[in-house]
Amino acid sequence: MISGGSPSLVFKFASTYEFVKEDYFCKEIHYIDLGEAVENTKTTLDLLDLIQSKISEFQSKRVVICNPSDLQEILKGDYHRFLLKLARTIKDMNAVSLITGETGPGYSYPTDTAHIADGIILLHNTEVNFVRRRSVEILKMAGTPHTSGKHALDISAKGLTVYPGL
Repeated sequence: MISGGSPSLVFKFASTYEFVKEDYFCKEIHYIDLGEAVENTKTTLDLLDLIQSKISEFQSKRVVICNPSDLQEILKGDYHRFLLKLARTIKDMNAVSLITGETGPGYSYPTDTAHIADGIILLHNTEVNFVRRRSVEILKMAGTPHTSGKHALDISAKGLTVYPGL
């Protein structure tokens, strides 16, 4: 997992789910704070080298990058090139990446990462008749057939439950 934020805080939130095994943290699940890494590197190539070395060190097959748009202000003009190189680096290492992003009400999904993504999954939290309704929508998923449209979603301590067609 690559993110900007405190590892202990991320693990604390993740451990509230019943399916998360705390024994996996720092053994099966490794964490890099990108905010801290950016402060300690001189160029975007240094940052990519760090990420690549960590993927190699941990022999990662799955890489989660939480909200890379937080880096946009820091990396400025190098941000989009960094994303392209990061995507190529992860693919060249035969790993799969999940990139998260956030938007406010009325905004589209983060298009800065959409062009490098093999899949786009949107989680919606829409107000309907003064009640919040969660749903999931798969916009694209390379190489995998999927059902289009929004599907009802429930998030609980047990995990995610999707109700197709609702």
